[in-house]
Amino acid sequence: MLIKFHPYIRRGWIVLFLLIIGLPVVSWFAHAPLADAVGSSFFTFKLIGQITGIIGAQLFAFALILSARLAFIEKLFGGLDKLYVIHHRVGVIGFSLLAVHPIILAFRYVSDSLEDAAAFLSPIGNTMPITFGIASLLLMLALLFLTFYGSIFSYEKLKIAHQFLGLGFFLGFMHILFIPSSLNSDVVLKVSLVATGVVGLLAFSYRTLLGKWLVSKYQYKVTGVKDLGGQMIEISMQANPNRKKLYHLPGQFGMLSFPRVSFLPKEEHPFTISSAGVDGSLRFSIKALGDYTKTVALIGEGVDATIEGPFGEFSYLYGTTKQVWVAGGIGVTPFVSMAEYMLTQESIPYTVDFFYSSRSEADGVYKELFDAVMHKHPSFVFHFMPSDTKGFITGEVILGSALDLHSRDIFICGPPGLMAALTDQLIAIKVPFKNIRTERFALLK
Repeated sequence: MLIKFHPYIRRGWIVLFLLIIGLPVVSWFAHAPLADAVGSSFFTFKLIGQITGIIGAQLFAFALILSARLAFIEKLFGGLDKLYVIHHRVGVIGFSLLAVHPIILAFRYVSDSLEDAAAFLSPIGNTMPITFGIASLLLMLALLFLTFYGSIFSYEKLKIAHQFLGLGFFLGFMHILFIPSSLNSDVVLKVSLVATGVVGLLAFSYRTLLGKWLVSKYQYKVTGVKDLGGQMIEISMQANPNRKKLYHLPGQFGMLSFPRVSFLPKEEHPFTISSAGVDGSLRFSIKALGDYTKTVALIGEGVDATIEGPFGEFSYLYGTTKQVWVAGGIGVTPFVSMAEYMLTQESIPYTVDFFYSSRSEADGVYKELFDAVMHKHPSFVFHFMPSDTKGFITGEVILGSALDLHSRDIFICGPPGLMAALTDQLIAIKVPFKNIRTERFALLK
C-alpha cells in the first residue's frame, strides 16, 4: 500500500535558521560594550572579531546539523537537493567568518606590535582556549583545501579526511567553552552557542562517526539487471527475507550502495526509484554517465544492496491537479515511477502534459509506459520529442500545448543546463517561479 505524506510548510527551515543565528546575535548586541569602540581601534577590532566568531560558529554548526540528512529537517526544505544547497552555502560562509575571526582579533595589536599580533595567532605558547581556536582553524583549513583541491586523492580518502572536520569543530567548540570574555555573563548568548554546538556535534557523530550503526538502511538483493538501450540499465531488487521493505512516493529517490561488490567503491549514490512503490519491490534506472554508473552495470543477480531513504518531494502527489512534466535524458526516471503509479489507479484527478526529450528516437526509453498511461487516462498527454528530429523543449513549445501554463505546477528533471535554461525561459514568459519544481542530483555529493 502506498503511503502518502502531506507536504510540510515549504521554507520552514528559515524559522529554525533565524532562531539559531538571531538569538545569540541579538543578545550580543544587547550586552556588548559598543560605546568602547568609539575612537578605539583596539575595541573596534575586538567587537568585530567577536561577532564574526559568533555568527561563524552558529553557521558552521547549522551546516553540521543539515549534514545529518534527518528526514524531518529535509521536509522543511522541500527536498534533499534544496537542503544541500543551503548546507553548502551556510558552511562556506560560516567557515569564512571563522577564518577571519582570529585575524581580526589579532589586528588589535598591530598598531602597537606586529610581533604581538603574530604571537596571538600562534598555536604554541598561547592560552589553552586560544590554542584550541587556532588549532581548529588550521585543521579545518587543511581539510577544506583537500576537499576542494584534492582531485588527486580517491573519493574514499577524501571522505575519511572530511570526517576530521568534526574534530576541527570540536576544537573550536572547546575554544567557545573556555575562552575568557566580558560576555561570559550573557547567559542567552552562552547557552545558545553551547546548545547549537552540542547539537551540531551530535548530528555530525550520528551521520559520520556512528552512521554505520545508527543510520537506518534497507537491505535488498538484486533480482535482475536489464539493458534498456541508450546506455541505460534497470536494476530490479527485492527486500531480503524478514527485512523491512522501503515504501516511497512515486518520484522519490534513495541513496544506493553495493557494499560487498569488490569492483565498486564503498560509497552511496543518489538514484531515483523508478518503480511505482506499491508492493515494496524496487527498480532503479541508471544511465552510464561516469565511472561508477558504467561499472555498476556489471553487477549480477543475488548481489546485496543497501538503500537509505526515501528522499525528496519531486512527486506529482505534492502538486496541484494541473501539471506539466518535463524530462531530459536520464531525468525521465522520476516520471517513470509517477506514470507506473498512475497506471495502478482507475482514474486520476490530474491534467498532465508530459514533454520527454532524448537525443534520438532510439535513446528514448519507457515510451510504451507513457503511451499506456495516455491511453488509460485521457487527461494525461505524452509529447515525445527526440531533439535530432523535433528540436529542443523550450518555454514557448510548452506554452503552445499547455495554454493554461501559468496556473500549472511544472516538474522539470534532466541535465542541469536544461533545467536552468528552461527555468529562465518559463520565468521570461511570466510563469511564477514558485510553480517550477526541479531536482538537482549533481548537488547530492
